Amino acid sequence: MGGTILATPFRWNIARREQLGGLISATAPGRPLNDMFLESLRATASRILAHANRSDLAFIGRTPENLYDYLSGCFEGLRDVPSLHLVQYSLRNAGSVEQVPEPALNGLFDYLTAEGLGPRAIATGPRPIALVDFVASGGTMEGLIRLMRLQAEREGQDWTAVQRRLRIIGLRVRTKNSPNTWRWQQHQDWLHFIPDTIIRNVSAPAAFLYYLGNDQPKVTASFHPGRWAEEEGAARRPSRDQQAALSFAAQLYDLGRTRDERQILAKRIARHRKMSQRATRRLVLRLRGG
Repeated sequence: MGGTILATPFRWNIARREQLGGLISATAPGRPLNDMFLESLRATASRILAHANRSDLAFIGRTPENLYDYLSGCFEGLRDVPSLHLVQYSLRNAGSVEQVPEPALNGLFDYLTAEGLGPRAIATGPRPIALVDFVASGGTMEGLIRLMRLQAEREGQDWTAVQRRLRIIGLRVRTKNSPNTWRWQQHQDWLHFIPDTIIRNVSAPAAFLYYLGNDQPKVTASFHPGRWAEEEGAARRPSRDQQAALSFAAQLYDLGRTRDERQILAKRIARHRKMSQRATRRLVLRLRGG
């Protein structure tokens, strides 16, 4: 795909504080870690991990940033735990996959490959990959699946082998469960592309998900088709909102690293009916220090 080094959306590595310089100390702390937010975060993270079974996790776009940072802290230094990927992706203003310019497609495909989400890596990797995102109507996930399928076709990779190794975990607003509950996967006309992909949903409070998706400042700028073909450059000075988001992300990461928080998360996972899965029991043991 060409010799140009294409853009990778820059994000500060919170685990390496020397890279942050004075970015955290130079700004006021982010939104406090209040109890209601933390309970929603823990509950959502524990359900994601229970449904993931033995899969690695790819958090799609900017909405699940907090889950990625929190779990990165929880898993820091532990062996035999899921690998975590934060995959910046947005189809904003693109219209449809067919309307994305060729240079942008090449840029995105290079980026997905670099993040371990190229078709060959998925088809031959040691674990399945679970795509995690807030799903409203399913349009974002549809676009990503269509793009991943197109990349597999262009690279001569058997798409059937790729989609068999995919999982989808949709974050959904909690509603009363009933036979008439609207389930997004029952209203899609593209799921024939992924007939063997396991789809699971994790419900969470509306206020929590809408805050993550709509209101919360983000560490990373939106990575939309207009940026997929940019040449890679130095990191830009973060905006005030990005500094606040970076401070908050560091708080979540540091919290996850603590023994007490790992014990709390392990307890949440252990309550889930998926605790009968061997991989889930092993993950709980790792978090408890075993």
